[in-house]
Amino acid sequence: MVLARYSLPAFIQDFPVNSPEYRDLASRWNVNITGWIAQAMPGSPSYFYDPLATDIPSGTLAAPVQWNAFPGRLLQYFSDSTPVPPSNPYNLTQDQIYSLADTGNYTDQNGQQQSFPQIPSVICPNADWQGSLKAFGPYGPRGWLDEYCEWSSARDANNNLLRVDFACENPEYWNTLWKVSPTQVAALYQNTLNAGALASRAVMVSVADLQLYDINGNVVIDPDTGRPAYNPLNKWNSGPVAVRTGASSAFSGGAMHLTSTPNTLQTELGLAGAATVQYQPPGGSGNSDAQALICCGNYGQEYRHSDPHIGQAVNQVVADGAQEGGPPQYVCLADPVGLYIQQPDNGVFQFGPNIVVGRDVPVGASPFEVWQVIRGAVNLQDPVTGSDFQGNFVLHAVCQIPASWLAMNPNLTLADMLVGGQAIVWAGQIAAQFDIGLFARPLQALQAPPPAGCVIPGSPAGQPLQCMYAALWDGYYPQNEPCPTGTKMSLASNTTFIAPRLPATNVQQQLVLTCATVPTAPTVQVLLADGSGPDPSIQVMVTKMANVVYAVPGNSFPSPCTALYITVTIPVQRAGGLRGVQISGNGIPGGQLPAALYIVPGL
Repeated sequence: MVLARYSLPAFIQDFPVNSPEYRDLASRWNVNITGWIAQAMPGSPSYFYDPLATDIPSGTLAAPVQWNAFPGRLLQYFSDSTPVPPSNPYNLTQDQIYSLADTGNYTDQNGQQQSFPQIPSVICPNADWQGSLKAFGPYGPRGWLDEYCEWSSARDANNNLLRVDFACENPEYWNTLWKVSPTQVAALYQNTLNAGALASRAVMVSVADLQLYDINGNVVIDPDTGRPAYNPLNKWNSGPVAVRTGASSAFSGGAMHLTSTPNTLQTELGLAGAATVQYQPPGGSGNSDAQALICCGNYGQEYRHSDPHIGQAVNQVVADGAQEGGPPQYVCLADPVGLYIQQPDNGVFQFGPNIVVGRDVPVGASPFEVWQVIRGAVNLQDPVTGSDFQGNFVLHAVCQIPASWLAMNPNLTLADMLVGGQAIVWAGQIAAQFDIGLFARPLQALQAPPPAGCVIPGSPAGQPLQCMYAALWDGYYPQNEPCPTGTKMSLASNTTFIAPRLPATNVQQQLVLTCATVPTAPTVQVLLADGSGPDPSIQVMVTKMANVVYAVPGNSFPSPCTALYITVTIPVQRAGGLRGVQISGNGIPGGQLPAALYIVPGL
């Protein structure tokens, strides 16, 4: 079978099937994934395949790739028990590490509150603690939760945990959903954040809470829809702390989708594509050393639980199939493409010593009832095999005391429960008990992939990076995100690679195309549908340039870039679909960005 179209994450149905809204969402999502697959495709010969153009034999299994949800870089850079050499000079205790993960701060030996210490500037081939240091990133209100799982914790007046929301949903999905129906997004926020909660802890979410305002307080209008744009760091999806006690008017916080800048689905696809290339790290370790491999391939972020493991797993499958010495494989992520919470073991939670069954909780109650799946699915059937996938497709899970227990003892909190045999004090204790996963579908290749040299870090001058409507860029870019260390980063870092939709109406459209720094205005061209060269019928003019600093979505740290303000005119009745862009001239080598924009056919 050749996949007809990409499915929504976890086959979720946030609108009635066959409703106009569902069809619009499904169509937009299919365009998104199609574009990101194109952007992730390595140069020929590619061992990363396109499921919309590849025959997938019936019965071909999907292989789960999983990693722990707790941030590996917190352990590596700050813990007194580093996962791999070298050790760090801070030697924080596990409680201090959990505090950093839950709040962005910890209490030092003098009783003072501290945020993230600095980390080495050089981390390849290994972290160099003898060299210069830099601020810890990713920045942002919960940027350090960078394993494609983020959480927000609510506590009572005694600082006991009441509820933890764990989310692994990608920001691109919620941005797309917002373009279809802001009212549905607000309803889903409210239903999800209130799921299983007492009425006294319920939140009221409005569309106005979620929309984007500029630095002057004016609503930013998205030219794609003519409606207010979405703020991914709104009051209900910003930071690791949720307020659910006291006056309801003071309630805030929550976790609905990922916000750390590297936690995007487009980035995950790009990592998978890059990892299929058979890099040859110095020293001859091949793909046996995850750190050496990620440094050589320059994909993802070193010392995460996720990126080095994902890259190594994909690289090994391409080279050796399911086992060493096996046949080489082509790889792509299995439909439905996404990142998913994996269920913890049933025995991971226990009743604490203060809980008496029959008095505090119902007879027959299971400790695992504190783990509640709110969005996604525990099991999904794989349409290629007809059997269940070997893993879970949970998008949002909550850890809280069930309402039926609170009816018997309203004073119960998660502090009365144990996880892994220890009293629950931190949300991070729970995160350390489960994995995040993706599903890859390997296909047997005809010949072994060729070796490749290491990647030179950085982008060449003029390499196009991201494209969006100018009105959106001007709304996002001037605003700085909150960060525990006080390090500045533009809100544009939390935008997405959703291609702006340009109507073929011969009307000028104002866009911003960011690129690796260029000194003078280059030539920008929209490519033909097959990417073979510029489309002469589409006019592009560079009207302004600006030096900017932001984290291009998918990156962990901001960097200097050039923002090119361009005017694009699509002729009437021009064929629709995704188009790439090219930047050239003034000695620029002509870098391209596939699927940078989407042409809506004229009527």
